Amino acid sequence: MFDFLKKKTEVIIEVETVVETPKDFTNSIGMEFVYIDGGEFTMGRNPQHNEGGDVESPHHSVTLGGFWIAKYPVTQEQYFKLTRVNPSYFKNDKVEEESSRRHPVEQVSWFDAKAFVELLNRYEGKSRLYALPTESQWEYVVKAGGNTRFTFGDSEALLDDYAIYEYSSNGRTGVVGGKTPNRLGIYDLIGNVWEWCEDDFFANYIGAPIDGSPRIGGSEGESFKVRRGGSYKTGYMCLRSSFRGYSRPDFVSNDLGFRLVINGNPLQ
Repeated sequence: MFDFLKKKTEVIIEVETVVETPKDFTNSIGMEFVYIDGGEFTMGRNPQHNEGGDVESPHHSVTLGGFWIAKYPVTQEQYFKLTRVNPSYFKNDKVEEESSRRHPVEQVSWFDAKAFVELLNRYEGKSRLYALPTESQWEYVVKAGGNTRFTFGDSEALLDDYAIYEYSSNGRTGVVGGKTPNRLGIYDLIGNVWEWCEDDFFANYIGAPIDGSPRIGGSEGESFKVRRGGSYKTGYMCLRSSFRGYSRPDFVSNDLGFRLVINGNPLQ
Protein backbone atom coordinates (compact mmCIF):
# COMPACT_ATOMS: atom_id res chain seq x y z
CA MET A 1 0.00 0.00 0.00
CA PHE A 2 0.89 3.63 -0.28
CA ASP A 3 3.04 2.75 -3.33
CA PHE A 4 2.61 6.30 -4.50
CA LEU A 5 4.79 7.43 -1.57
CA LYS A 6 7.71 5.26 -2.61
CA LYS A 7 10.60 7.10 -4.23
CA LYS A 8 10.73 6.38 -7.89
CA THR A 9 14.05 5.77 -9.56
CA GLU A 10 14.54 7.89 -12.68
CA VAL A 11 16.15 6.15 -15.61
CA ILE A 12 17.81 8.56 -18.02
CA ILE A 13 18.80 7.21 -21.38
CA GLU A 14 21.23 9.39 -23.24
CA VAL A 15 20.77 9.35 -26.98
CA GLU A 16 23.78 10.42 -28.96
CA THR A 17 22.83 13.02 -31.52
CA VAL A 18 24.70 12.81 -34.80
CA VAL A 19 24.92 16.19 -36.47
CA GLU A 20 25.52 15.89 -40.18
CA THR A 21 27.77 18.51 -41.73
CA PRO A 22 25.77 20.71 -44.12
CA LYS A 23 26.47 20.24 -47.81
CA ASP A 24 25.41 23.76 -48.77
CA PHE A 25 26.91 27.10 -47.82
CA THR A 26 26.06 30.69 -48.74
CA ASN A 27 28.67 33.36 -48.13
CA SER A 28 28.37 37.02 -47.19
CA ILE A 29 27.76 38.25 -50.75
CA GLY A 30 25.21 35.59 -51.64
CA MET A 31 27.43 33.07 -53.43
CA GLU A 32 26.08 29.53 -53.02
CA PHE A 33 28.48 26.59 -52.65
CA VAL A 34 28.03 22.82 -52.69
CA TYR A 35 30.37 20.39 -50.93
CA ILE A 36 31.99 17.84 -53.24
CA ASP A 37 33.25 14.63 -51.66
CA GLY A 38 36.80 13.73 -52.62
CA GLY A 39 37.66 10.65 -54.63
CA GLU A 40 39.51 9.22 -57.61
CA PHE A 41 38.64 9.80 -61.25
CA THR A 42 40.14 9.47 -64.72
CA MET A 43 41.24 12.82 -66.09
CA GLY A 44 41.69 13.41 -69.80
CA ARG A 45 39.88 12.27 -72.91
CA ASN A 46 38.18 8.90 -72.94
CA PRO A 47 40.06 6.79 -75.53
CA GLN A 48 36.85 5.05 -76.61
CA HIS A 49 35.73 8.33 -78.21
CA ASN A 50 37.67 9.23 -81.32
CA GLU A 51 38.00 12.96 -80.59
CA GLY A 52 40.29 15.34 -78.81
CA GLY A 53 44.03 14.99 -79.15
CA ASP A 54 47.34 15.12 -77.37
CA VAL A 55 46.29 18.19 -75.41
CA GLU A 56 43.76 16.01 -73.56
CA SER A 57 46.18 13.09 -73.11
CA PRO A 58 47.33 10.88 -71.59
CA HIS A 59 44.30 9.98 -69.51
CA HIS A 60 45.41 9.38 -65.94
CA SER A 61 44.05 8.80 -62.44
CA VAL A 62 43.78 11.74 -60.06
CA THR A 63 42.78 11.54 -56.39
CA LEU A 64 41.36 14.67 -54.77
CA GLY A 65 40.31 15.65 -51.29
CA GLY A 66 36.88 17.14 -50.67
CA PHE A 67 36.19 20.78 -51.53
CA TRP A 68 33.35 23.24 -52.07
CA ILE A 69 32.43 24.64 -55.47
CA ALA A 70 30.12 27.51 -56.40
CA LYS A 71 26.78 26.47 -57.87
CA TYR A 72 27.07 29.20 -60.50
CA PRO A 73 29.72 31.32 -62.18
CA VAL A 74 30.36 34.64 -60.43
CA THR A 75 27.54 37.01 -61.40
CA GLN A 76 27.72 40.67 -62.33
CA GLU A 77 25.93 41.55 -59.09
CA GLN A 78 28.43 39.63 -56.93
CA TYR A 79 31.42 41.05 -58.75
CA PHE A 80 30.11 44.59 -58.35
CA LYS A 81 29.44 44.13 -54.62
CA LEU A 82 33.16 43.69 -53.97
CA THR A 83 34.87 45.66 -56.70
CA ARG A 84 32.31 48.44 -57.31
CA VAL A 85 32.80 47.98 -61.04
CA ASN A 86 31.09 45.81 -63.65
CA PRO A 87 33.29 45.22 -66.69
CA SER A 88 30.71 43.06 -68.47
CA TYR A 89 29.59 43.65 -72.03
CA PHE A 90 26.15 42.05 -71.63
CA LYS A 91 24.44 44.56 -69.37
CA ASN A 92 22.05 47.48 -69.63
CA ASP A 93 20.93 47.79 -73.26
CA LYS A 94 22.70 44.55 -74.35
CA VAL A 95 20.32 42.33 -72.36
CA GLU A 96 17.25 42.89 -70.23
CA GLU A 97 18.55 45.33 -67.63
CA GLU A 98 16.51 43.87 -64.78
CA SER A 99 18.06 40.42 -65.27
CA SER A 100 21.61 41.46 -66.18
CA ARG A 101 22.78 41.32 -62.56
CA ARG A 102 22.17 37.55 -62.73
CA HIS A 103 24.21 37.14 -65.88
CA PRO A 104 27.76 35.90 -65.37
CA VAL A 105 30.40 38.59 -65.11
CA GLU A 106 32.65 38.59 -68.20
CA GLN A 107 35.46 40.59 -69.69
CA VAL A 108 37.58 39.66 -66.68
CA SER A 109 41.18 38.53 -67.12
CA TRP A 110 42.78 35.80 -65.05
CA PHE A 111 44.50 38.57 -63.11
CA ASP A 112 41.10 40.18 -62.45
CA ALA A 113 39.69 36.86 -61.22
CA LYS A 114 42.66 36.37 -58.89
CA ALA A 115 42.24 39.91 -57.55
CA PHE A 116 38.58 39.15 -56.82
CA VAL A 117 39.60 36.01 -54.92
CA GLU A 118 42.06 37.97 -52.81
CA LEU A 119 39.51 40.71 -52.14
CA LEU A 120 36.87 38.19 -51.06
CA ASN A 121 39.27 36.45 -48.70
CA ARG A 122 40.14 39.78 -47.08
CA TYR A 123 36.50 40.89 -46.99
CA GLU A 124 35.53 37.79 -45.03
CA GLY A 125 38.70 37.75 -42.92
CA LYS A 126 39.88 34.44 -44.33
CA SER A 127 43.29 33.21 -45.36
CA ARG A 128 43.43 31.48 -48.74
CA LEU A 129 39.95 30.00 -48.26
CA TYR A 130 38.54 31.01 -51.66
CA ALA A 131 40.37 30.13 -54.87
CA LEU A 132 39.97 29.50 -58.55
CA PRO A 133 39.37 25.80 -59.21
CA THR A 134 42.31 23.72 -60.27
CA GLU A 135 41.90 22.10 -63.65
CA SER A 136 41.48 18.69 -62.04
CA GLN A 137 38.86 19.99 -59.58
CA TRP A 138 36.90 21.44 -62.48
CA GLU A 139 37.02 18.23 -64.53
CA TYR A 140 36.20 16.11 -61.46
CA VAL A 141 33.00 18.11 -60.96
CA VAL A 142 31.98 18.12 -64.62
CA LYS A 143 32.46 14.34 -64.91
CA ALA A 144 30.45 13.83 -61.71
CA GLY A 145 31.55 10.29 -61.01
CA GLY A 146 31.77 9.11 -64.62
CA ASN A 147 33.85 9.60 -67.72
CA THR A 148 31.23 10.61 -70.25
CA ARG A 149 31.73 13.00 -73.17
CA PHE A 150 29.53 15.64 -71.54
CA THR A 151 28.60 16.30 -67.93
CA PHE A 152 25.24 14.54 -68.46
CA GLY A 153 26.21 11.65 -70.77
CA ASP A 154 27.63 10.85 -74.20
CA SER A 155 24.99 12.21 -76.59
CA GLU A 156 24.94 15.82 -77.74
CA ALA A 157 21.17 15.51 -78.23
CA LEU A 158 20.53 16.89 -74.70
CA LEU A 159 22.88 19.86 -74.93
CA ASP A 160 20.07 22.40 -75.26
CA ASP A 161 18.82 21.32 -71.83
CA TYR A 162 22.17 21.85 -70.13
CA ALA A 163 24.08 24.56 -72.01
CA ILE A 164 23.85 28.06 -73.42
CA TYR A 165 26.06 27.58 -76.47
CA GLU A 166 26.32 28.39 -80.16
CA TYR A 167 22.94 26.92 -81.15
CA SER A 168 20.88 28.06 -78.17
CA SER A 169 22.33 31.39 -77.03
CA ASN A 170 20.95 34.03 -79.42
CA GLY A 171 24.47 35.44 -79.44
CA ARG A 172 24.69 36.44 -75.79
CA THR A 173 25.12 35.16 -72.26
CA GLY A 174 22.14 34.02 -70.22
CA VAL A 175 21.00 34.24 -66.62
CA VAL A 176 22.92 31.74 -64.49
CA GLY A 177 20.94 28.72 -63.37
CA GLY A 178 18.64 28.86 -66.38
CA LYS A 179 19.58 25.39 -67.60
CA THR A 180 19.58 21.94 -66.00
CA PRO A 181 22.33 21.32 -63.41
CA ASN A 182 24.61 18.31 -63.58
CA ARG A 183 24.31 15.31 -61.25
CA LEU A 184 26.10 17.19 -58.44
CA GLY A 185 23.71 20.14 -58.62
CA ILE A 186 26.18 22.51 -60.33
CA TYR A 187 24.88 24.88 -63.02
CA ASP A 188 26.43 26.40 -66.16
CA LEU A 189 29.50 24.17 -66.14
CA ILE A 190 29.28 24.02 -69.90
CA GLY A 191 28.42 26.97 -72.08
CA ASN A 192 27.45 30.52 -71.08
CA VAL A 193 31.02 31.68 -70.24
CA TRP A 194 34.41 30.03 -70.21
CA GLU A 195 35.79 29.65 -66.70
CA TRP A 196 39.34 30.45 -65.63
CA CYS A 197 41.26 27.77 -63.73
CA GLU A 198 44.27 28.22 -61.46
CA ASP A 199 46.62 26.20 -63.64
CA ASP A 200 49.22 27.18 -66.18
CA PHE A 201 48.54 25.58 -69.55
CA PHE A 202 50.72 22.72 -70.76
CA ALA A 203 50.37 20.96 -74.10
CA ASN A 204 49.62 17.57 -72.51
CA TYR A 205 49.25 15.84 -69.14
CA ILE A 206 52.71 14.33 -69.00
CA GLY A 207 54.04 15.19 -65.54
CA ALA A 208 50.71 16.64 -64.36
CA PRO A 209 49.85 16.41 -60.62
CA ILE A 210 47.77 13.44 -59.53
CA ASP A 211 46.57 14.91 -56.22
CA GLY A 212 44.24 17.64 -57.47
CA SER A 213 46.74 20.46 -57.02
CA PRO A 214 47.29 23.09 -59.75
CA ARG A 215 50.04 22.66 -62.33
CA ILE A 216 52.18 25.75 -62.03
CA GLY A 217 55.58 26.81 -63.35
CA GLY A 218 58.10 25.76 -65.92
CA SER A 219 59.01 27.52 -69.13
CA GLU A 220 56.11 26.00 -71.05
CA GLY A 221 53.55 27.12 -68.51
CA GLU A 222 54.52 30.76 -68.17
CA SER A 223 52.52 32.29 -71.03
CA PHE A 224 48.97 30.87 -70.80
CA LYS A 225 46.31 29.94 -68.26
CA VAL A 226 43.69 27.19 -68.57
CA ARG A 227 40.04 27.98 -69.20
CA ARG A 228 37.30 25.38 -69.28
CA GLY A 229 33.68 24.74 -70.24
CA GLY A 230 33.09 26.55 -73.52
CA SER A 231 30.73 29.50 -73.87
CA TYR A 232 27.68 30.89 -75.61
CA LYS A 233 29.85 31.32 -78.72
CA THR A 234 31.24 27.79 -78.99
CA GLY A 235 30.07 24.63 -80.69
CA TYR A 236 29.39 21.35 -78.93
CA MET A 237 32.95 20.01 -79.20
CA CYS A 238 34.16 22.67 -76.77
CA LEU A 239 31.54 21.53 -74.25
CA ARG A 240 33.04 18.08 -73.84
CA SER A 241 34.14 17.12 -70.32
CA SER A 242 37.80 16.83 -71.25
CA PHE A 243 38.09 19.82 -73.61
CA ARG A 244 40.78 22.33 -72.64
CA GLY A 245 41.03 25.97 -73.64
CA TYR A 246 43.75 28.47 -72.81
CA SER A 247 44.51 32.19 -73.03
CA ARG A 248 47.06 34.69 -71.84
CA PRO A 249 46.30 35.73 -68.24
CA ASP A 250 45.66 39.34 -69.33
CA PHE A 251 43.16 38.33 -72.03
CA VAL A 252 39.54 39.55 -71.71
CA SER A 253 36.49 38.56 -73.72
CA ASN A 254 32.72 38.87 -73.38
CA ASP A 255 32.46 35.08 -73.11
CA LEU A 256 35.09 34.55 -70.39
CA GLY A 257 34.30 34.55 -66.66
CA PHE A 258 35.03 32.38 -63.62
CA ARG A 259 33.63 30.51 -60.63
CA LEU A 260 35.18 29.86 -57.23
CA VAL A 261 36.00 26.93 -54.99
CA ILE A 262 36.60 26.77 -51.25
CA ASN A 263 39.57 24.70 -50.07
CA GLY A 264 38.79 24.42 -46.39
CA ASN A 265 35.83 24.54 -44.05
CA PRO A 266 33.77 27.75 -44.42
CA LEU A 267 31.55 26.70 -41.51
CA GLN A 268 34.25 27.06 -38.88
